[in-house]
Amino acid sequence: MDRFLLYRSPQGGEHSGRIRVNSMGIHEVMQPGVLSYPQKAACLLMYFHTPAVAGNRENCAGCFIAWTHGSICRYGNSSAPWDHSWCVLEGDAVSLSLKLHNLPLNRAIEADVQGIWSHHFSAIMNELTSHVEQDEYVLEHEFDLLIYELSRSIRSPELRIPDRLRKAEEYMWKNLATPLTLTEIAESVALSVSRFSSLFQQHYGESPMQYLNRKRMNLAAQFLAYHTDSCKQVAERTGFADQFHFSRRFRQFWGVSPQKFREKQSPLTQCAIGSKDNV
Repeated sequence: MDRFLLYRSPQGGEHSGRIRVNSMGIHEVMQPGVLSYPQKAACLLMYFHTPAVAGNRENCAGCFIAWTHGSICRYGNSSAPWDHSWCVLEGDAVSLSLKLHNLPLNRAIEADVQGIWSHHFSAIMNELTSHVEQDEYVLEHEFDLLIYELSRSIRSPELRIPDRLRKAEEYMWKNLATPLTLTEIAESVALSVSRFSSLFQQHYGESPMQYLNRKRMNLAAQFLAYHTDSCKQVAERTGFADQFHFSRRFRQFWGVSPQKFREKQSPLTQCAIGSKDNV
């Protein structure tokens, strides 16, 4: 996408406090000049399509930067028009995602992420402009994927993810509600368990089952925060046939039980809390 698009959130409206896009621009071309101001939002995420200054870096063409609350934002080009895409976000889920994926903050990062950026920014903009109200569930998912992809590109920029691993990742995503085994995942891409596990660890920085568990736990957290399904239903939707096993794994990952997590995080009326299905 190379045409200019702009979004500004309407004033007012209720949201859970987990995530909200205040404003967003794609391929916004600015006249010569350098901006400088303190960041007031949780995050200002920016990508420079053409040469510009950002922070202490003089040439940021092809770079991205995530400014957080309280940082001094300084960026622009004093001698020529400059093209950039950006997004201003608020909410606890924003800070959590930045921390969870260990993305470097408040400094320009050079990485081959133009395709990643274009894909996720287009998806977020489409979500914002296609509906009257922001769907926080969708936005949190898209933002988390964007930050994960950016972080992964920094951790192993020299490693191209093999097609078989991408297909295995897709297979896991499509079967999060199924109690998958390592053997099943490896067989889905015609690799031995040992070879698949070794390659996955090399490219993703964690084992296949650690990756799968993390995705299931994040999905379970989203279900608990945005839906009123019982713990039994959430367990089934995230690949656990036994809700007690699910609750145990959830506590190990998040440090609290599913019910306590829901009480703290959910913006919805807790009609499912206290039911006999909850643990």
